[in-house]
Amino acid sequence: MELQTALTTLAMPPFAPLVGMLMALAFWFFPAGSPLAKLSVPLAVLCFVSLWICATPAFAQWLGQRLVNQQPTAPEVEPAAVVILGGGRYRDEEQGRERLSAASLERVAWAVQEAPEGMPILVSGGRVFAGEKQPESALMASALEDLFGRNVTWRENCSRTTAENAANSAALLHDAGVENVLLVTHWWHMPRAADVFARAGLQVRPLAVGGPGELVPRGESGLLRWLPSGGALIRTQVYWRELLGMQWYRWRALPARRQC
Repeated sequence: MELQTALTTLAMPPFAPLVGMLMALAFWFFPAGSPLAKLSVPLAVLCFVSLWICATPAFAQWLGQRLVNQQPTAPEVEPAAVVILGGGRYRDEEQGRERLSAASLERVAWAVQEAPEGMPILVSGGRVFAGEKQPESALMASALEDLFGRNVTWRENCSRTTAENAANSAALLHDAGVENVLLVTHWWHMPRAADVFARAGLQVRPLAVGGPGELVPRGESGLLRWLPSGGALIRTQVYWRELLGMQWYRWRALPARRQC
């Protein structure tokens, strides 16, 4: 998974513009008049402008709108189970402590608040990186049971990606005779997740955390929409990763059920 994460980083800003700036600096030292030396300044300007644009709220909003247009429609079926997808964890390697990330905890709380109370729950998420102690599903189950008093029916412990979430969860649910699910994840992750769960043979009713109204937070309107910020760059990375992931999944077969 470390390799996959590294390759994803290579495909997202700010890595590519920064590499371009380094190349422009190297080209500057080539003999004057050579094609590469002439390319140095235009390349530096292009990379600077690209990085600036990627870090603006306006561009993050435009990119997020592409995900809004991909939001799935709810089928006319009654779901028989709730599926909550993990969204990461916080880990203190020195102390060996692990807890749910804000995204994972938000998904758990959203499911408790919005899903029907008596509906059985499946939590999905394994160990993504080396050294992680518990599967993410165990952390989610503990939160549901200890903090919210909700029972967890199934724990899918082995998946590391959204595609594996779908393949493993579908196998568990099919064994239990469940074909229709209420899927809980963030709105920006929902198009990719709903698509791959449908490919795994489940009827998916989305129960998305948040919504498109979050694309431009307060304090990022007017002129500020065109000024770069760390928050906007993070949103650009999140949305860009989802759009790339959707295309990647469409070209790849669904993985087999992963054992661990």
